Amino acid sequence: MIRSASPPSPPTRSQHGEAHELVDPDPPHPRRLPIAESLRRLDAAQKPGAGVPAYTRWVNRRAARYLCAAAERMGATPSAVSVMSIVVTLSGLGAFLALHRTPLLAGGIAAVLLALGYALDSADGQLARLQQTSSLQGEWLDHTLDAVRMPAVHLSIAAGFLLQGMPLLAIVGAAFSALASASFLSQILGTALRDRAQGQRVEVRRHQSWLLLPADPGVLCWAFVLWPVLPLFGLVYLALFGTNVLHFLLSASRRWRELGEGVTS
Repeated sequence: MIRSASPPSPPTRSQHGEAHELVDPDPPHPRRLPIAESLRRLDAAQKPGAGVPAYTRWVNRRAARYLCAAAERMGATPSAVSVMSIVVTLSGLGAFLALHRTPLLAGGIAAVLLALGYALDSADGQLARLQQTSSLQGEWLDHTLDAVRMPAVHLSIAAGFLLQGMPLLAIVGAAFSALASASFLSQILGTALRDRAQGQRVEVRRHQSWLLLPADPGVLCWAFVLWPVLPLFGLVYLALFGTNVLHFLLSASRRWRELGEGVTS
């Protein structure tokens, strides 16, 4: 982790609202905190949830606090939690494909491991704040692994459809993977360019957390429990794809306005 003596940089925000600020650890805390104390500190240091999708805001972040507290007690680093997150996610996808002949088992194991991986993805940032060890290295690692996660999920679903003899839905899965990559790049790069130009952020609307629920990765994680009923999973997946296309278009339009307001001569 980088430990600079310069003032802390402003936070950047990931695709689903998790903030990753860069702080100067002075000094890192010398002992491992009890779980109860970690939870108390984390509860007092939670980020605002306005504009964060509902599952991520009210379920995933809360689950991540307990994982974060356990990781702190075990002496884990935020980067180790980041790596653990992607390992758990890829393990879930591997099990999903390896067990394709037993859809009930494949869908159930995938849902649990993907949800756990997503919770760990939130826990790494919380652990960095708790330990005061946030850094450019950690932010880079987190974003890099996030860029792998969702496209890998959709490509695995596409492969699953192919294994079940459903090539048209496999094409939707491949398209969803491309959409996920474009959405992530638009969010991360758009935020960086807006902040550099000191553009004004568009105001978050009321109830936006619920409106963004179809675009919440947590919803897709638990949708895997429907895999044994493949026609139902296919319908849900098509609905998620359609709503995510709409979300991308609206989000891109919002980014365009933000960046336009930030242009300086």
